[in-house]
Amino acid sequence: MILHETPGQTINTIVPINYRIMEAAGGDPAYRMMAIPPRDLNNFAPRFGFNYRTGEGKGFLRWLTGEKQLVVRGGYARSYDSSFNNLPLNVVTAFPFLNSVNFLQGATAPNAFVRIQEARFRGVPANPATANRTILDPAYRSPVVEQFSFQLQRELASDFALSAGWIATKGTGLFQTVDANPIIPFSSPARRVNTFIGTVRNRCNCSSSIYHSLQISMDKRLSRGFSAGAHFTWSTFIDDASELFNPNPLSDVAVAQNSFDRRSDRARSSFDRPKRFTMNAVYEVPFLREQKGWYGKLLGGWQVSPFLTFQSGAPFTVLNGADPGGVLAGISGMVGNAIRPNLNTNLDLSRMKLTEVYVAQQEARAAGNPLWRQVTAAAPWGNSGRNILRADGIGNLDLGLMKNTRIREGMRLQLRCDMFNATNTRNFGTPDGRVNSAAFLNQWNTDGGRRRIQLSARITF
Repeated sequence: MILHETPGQTINTIVPINYRIMEAAGGDPAYRMMAIPPRDLNNFAPRFGFNYRTGEGKGFLRWLTGEKQLVVRGGYARSYDSSFNNLPLNVVTAFPFLNSVNFLQGATAPNAFVRIQEARFRGVPANPATANRTILDPAYRSPVVEQFSFQLQRELASDFALSAGWIATKGTGLFQTVDANPIIPFSSPARRVNTFIGTVRNRCNCSSSIYHSLQISMDKRLSRGFSAGAHFTWSTFIDDASELFNPNPLSDVAVAQNSFDRRSDRARSSFDRPKRFTMNAVYEVPFLREQKGWYGKLLGGWQVSPFLTFQSGAPFTVLNGADPGGVLAGISGMVGNAIRPNLNTNLDLSRMKLTEVYVAQQEARAAGNPLWRQVTAAAPWGNSGRNILRADGIGNLDLGLMKNTRIREGMRLQLRCDMFNATNTRNFGTPDGRVNSAAFLNQWNTDGGRRRIQLSARITF
């Protein structure tokens, strides 16, 4: 099967507004949009799949195939992600559509009234060409996602099935935020690549990703009032940038620390979770299921449904917390400070638990030799990699209790008790990753969650 998509180009809705702005400015080219990407017309999306039930194998193969109990399936699909409205909104809330004026001139703001009048009658900077802008890249298009799968499913016994398969996803031309007019390193005075314009935040198709996983499932179909499933995923997820916006401003900033070497930011994705195990079940208690008599209605009709989850923690980046070299000046105010510090240890931090890293950092800092050292203006980029640490994993049990009581024919009373995080386990989030923060690596500053109980009742008839 082949599909073809022709998504509209949302940026075209604001082009007429830009024409009116230029007309009001007397045709000044400084007020022209820097890029108007064309409509994306070549989004062909082929997909195919197969599903094959094997015959009865002989010898050793019979152990694998059984009596036509093995199914082999797989497929490939190519699809496209569409643009979302926040991107043209970013463009239209920056110059030349919108201009912000700083009325504060020093602590006492002596020229505030003059600035107000200037903004009222002019509303533009002294040099409009140098105003900060947000643009969509001239080659802006729909990102491509390719999915691959190959799976074996085997019936083991009555109502039981085991599945094992390889699932992969490749993302190409994914959205990324890029400093399109970076400051030239070590230039004095500091100057940008294009000296005639200011900071340009570019939303472009500059990133890519790759995901591979082994997925194993054991399912028990509903029988005798009981069904269950257990699922395990072992995976790896790598990308250049995990989000167009900041996944976590305290430990993962969307822009690369070095605009001239964005490739060095390729690492574990912020969404990488190498191991995940879930188990769910629904059990209808057989005791007094028929609900005969008053004691049957009181004690029968119970159903239990647990849901258990264990998952690896989220990767995060150690940030410098400052930009002494000024290499991200301008763009950092629009996106965030992505500068990373220098590693100052031979410890294999990527294999250590967060609590172990935290203790090691506290001991090393007390000895005057911390695990990371901040960068300097002379060497403005750190060698600490992106997403080299990982927060603690998640262990969570949700539990549902339900009682169905037959009041009369066609009418039931249902009472429910749903417990989220039933064991009241603290699952801490990603900590502050800035080395100059007092809360650096302190996961206990995050909300670890708490047990929540929800009670409900309803009558069905």
